[in-house]
Amino acid sequence: MNYDYAKIAKEVIQAVGGSENIKSAAHCATRLRLIVADRSLADDEKVGEIDAVKGTFFTAGQYQIIFGTGHVNRVYEQITQLGIAETTADEAKEAKMDGKNQVQKAIRTFGDVFVPVIPALVATGLFLGLKGALLNDNFLALFGMTNADIPHTFQVLVEVLSGTTFAFLPAIVCWSTFRVFGGSPVLGLILGLMLVNGALPNAYSVADPSSGVTPLMLFGFIPIVGYQGSILPAFVAGVIGSKLEKKLRKTVPAVFDFMITPFLVLFIMLILSLLVIGPLLHALENVLLVIVEYALKLPLGIGGLIVGFFWSIITLTGVHHIFNMLEISLLASTGFNPFNAILCMCGFSSAGVCLAISVKAKKKEIRAIGPSATVSALLGIGEPALFGVILRYGMKPFLLSCSINGVAGMIAMLLGMKGTGNGITTIPGMLLYIYKPSQLMMYVLLAIATFITAFCLCWFFAVPPEVMETDGSVKKDASKPAPAPAPFPNMLGAAAQGTFVPMEKIPDPTFSEGVLGTCCGIEPENGNVYAPMDGTICQLADTLHAVGMEADGVELLIHVGIDTVSMKGDGFKSHVKEGQAVKKGDLLLTMDLKKVKAAGHPATIMVIVTNSDDLESVEAAASEKLMPGDPLMRLNK
Repeated sequence: MNYDYAKIAKEVIQAVGGSENIKSAAHCATRLRLIVADRSLADDEKVGEIDAVKGTFFTAGQYQIIFGTGHVNRVYEQITQLGIAETTADEAKEAKMDGKNQVQKAIRTFGDVFVPVIPALVATGLFLGLKGALLNDNFLALFGMTNADIPHTFQVLVEVLSGTTFAFLPAIVCWSTFRVFGGSPVLGLILGLMLVNGALPNAYSVADPSSGVTPLMLFGFIPIVGYQGSILPAFVAGVIGSKLEKKLRKTVPAVFDFMITPFLVLFIMLILSLLVIGPLLHALENVLLVIVEYALKLPLGIGGLIVGFFWSIITLTGVHHIFNMLEISLLASTGFNPFNAILCMCGFSSAGVCLAISVKAKKKEIRAIGPSATVSALLGIGEPALFGVILRYGMKPFLLSCSINGVAGMIAMLLGMKGTGNGITTIPGMLLYIYKPSQLMMYVLLAIATFITAFCLCWFFAVPPEVMETDGSVKKDASKPAPAPAPFPNMLGAAAQGTFVPMEKIPDPTFSEGVLGTCCGIEPENGNVYAPMDGTICQLADTLHAVGMEADGVELLIHVGIDTVSMKGDGFKSHVKEGQAVKKGDLLLTMDLKKVKAAGHPATIMVIVTNSDDLESVEAAASEKLMPGDPLMRLNK
């Protein structure tokens, strides 16, 4: 079908609120991206009725209209001819934070740093839960055993599985912070590893008075320790370090940049982290410890209310491990630990809020992360739920969780709940209360009540609107290009060497939800992109990040990377041109993986059958590891 693209452009401008509502425009291989002044002025239904439009949605501060390959570039040309400015890279970045206050921006940025860490924390939560359940003295006593009866080799293996992530958490956080703030991630990783170097006194040992390990004292008053398990020191160091690196990149002469900049970044930031950032947070730890000790002594359960409410806030600082000192002191003097009951209820509250958001959400990302983060919280590791779900889209779920934490903590104190140990919470934490039937019964009943209350209140009052957003409805495009002379491809080959990514796990809803058609992804190991079939090149993006092919009624789009249109061709090279006939396995494009990752974009390569609705079936046929030409998708007419 031939479209009047000038007319479509005018209708788009009118439907989204007029040219005065459009700040700028850009496009990728499939979508027109408009940065608008007022989202509410865009009429989704009216836009959806425009010729060639397949769907609309609003994300990352941009109003995105799906046209598909071969149409979007022509609509964009007409849009710019009508006086709409081109979106710059800085505008696109700013749009992601448009409409958010400073607190929301800080929380969103903190979430962006922490989300890549979530899978490791979830796995660690499972390992710690199993460790707490199987190697707990109370549990082993049921079988007449103690920890001394467990083989040493098995205990070491369990310790490696359960301790590595938190021992090196600052390195992971610092790496991710450098990545988010535009520094070199490898420098962040090295800086983070320096903060947990074995030459420094271990943070966990320093927090345990019985260990005999004390901080190194510089000038007699500046304590120097490692930061195992800490978040805030690594985050602050990562923010300052990435900004320092970017400043040095601009000022150090290019001939010396390769050597001088990394040296100065690591040297300055290590000194700053150990002598300023870390000690300041160490002072904060001591202040928090005094406050909590005082709060637990208050009457009427008020101490539990205060500690419970502020516990998640304390966790945000990453200095919560210092409270091991308090718990150990309580156990040493009384044999019991009332503090543990409060922490356990906080875990059940976070799990309930997290589950409510993930079950009710329509965003696939949250629905994927939420259940595993909930399980992790129920096993005693709350960071995935806190940073990946609860805090990610606003303060309301977080404040609700804090409030429920406070009430549950107060009830725990009024009931006189107290455990016989420390270090495990939530479901594994039940093992600390089996010493007395009444204590175990109170624990189970309060845990269930806390979890259900948190789930219900969040479900009805605190699920963030942002997680309820979905892509606009899809409208089938009736246009069909003339079939190419190449034969029908019964089997599409892998377009790159790498790891197979199922459609639903591709990190972009346009692809993962099949808006453009059934597709598969490949996480590439190098930058070469090959033809999945014999056919003709029917479209080549100006930015060289996408190419369209056709062959005997099959229409393909090979899209290289997520949101790589913003790179404007930097790092991409084409080896074909429009109208060229190619064979399966021919080299189509090359991309610079380092540049793509440095720009903060996933490098996933998508192979999309854009007219999959016209075929009898399109099925994935790939294994986990792929070489170019390996079976990827099976097609049937």
